[in-house]
Amino acid sequence: MLDTGLVGRVALVTGGNHGIGAATARTLAAEGAKVFVTYLRLSPGDYGVSDEEARLAREPGLPLYHFCQTSTADEVLGEIQSSGGYAAAWEADLNDPATIVSLFDRAEAAFGPVDILINNAAYCAPHSDTIFATSAESIDRHFAVNVRASVLMIAEYVRRYRERGGEWGRVVNVSTDAAQVFAGQISYGASKAAVEAYTRSTAMEVGPLGITVNAVAPGPVQTGYITAETESELLSEIPLRRLGQPEDIADVIAFLTSDQARWVTGQVIKVSGGHAI
Repeated sequence: MLDTGLVGRVALVTGGNHGIGAATARTLAAEGAKVFVTYLRLSPGDYGVSDEEARLAREPGLPLYHFCQTSTADEVLGEIQSSGGYAAAWEADLNDPATIVSLFDRAEAAFGPVDILINNAAYCAPHSDTIFATSAESIDRHFAVNVRASVLMIAEYVRRYRERGGEWGRVVNVSTDAAQVFAGQISYGASKAAVEAYTRSTAMEVGPLGITVNAVAPGPVQTGYITAETESELLSEIPLRRLGQPEDIADVIAFLTSDQARWVTGQVIKVSGGHAI
């Protein structure tokens, strides 16, 4: 049995109320970490889905996915706490840079200095985002959340780490296996490509401090949005012949935070069942 070295470590997970973020929070807590989750509830109406349609959705598709986005982190916290773990949460909009300092203050007040930062929160346009229909607003929103917030989160993490004389740290960013080419969602893909570039450069800068910085790039993961029809179309493109589950990504994130990954940094690991090789 491996000892991940995560017992007592403090982890801050963004976008942790559903999907990959929620699975990551549960997985890190199961390894003994104290987990602070931040999230932002989003209205289905912002994505062209009525509240009623989202609430009544039972089968995978955009209505169900957007219903999941309306959830708090209460269910995740309850699962962790009922298993004897430690977890707390705060709803915050990372689009506002001023939020980031308050977020770290709250995490430290709950559990102490943050050892592990998981940048999972992201924005993706509710419609096709192509060069024929993109806008300044779309570009700015993707980069504000996916890039600017992630980088400022790392900067705040590193600032506090240096002030306290930290000797062990982990940062994991969540990208996509389509970061290099994502026709139809050009700003989302480009923002994730930027995250990967920041991952590599930051890893070089903070390595001497004892911090590793890596990214995971998920393939098609069933977080509620992939319909049965789309799934059947995707399976032939995935060598392992199944969609990913949030736990598949969470396990690799947990590995990258563990002592077993102590000499892994500056890497982007595709976790996609072979969807992108």
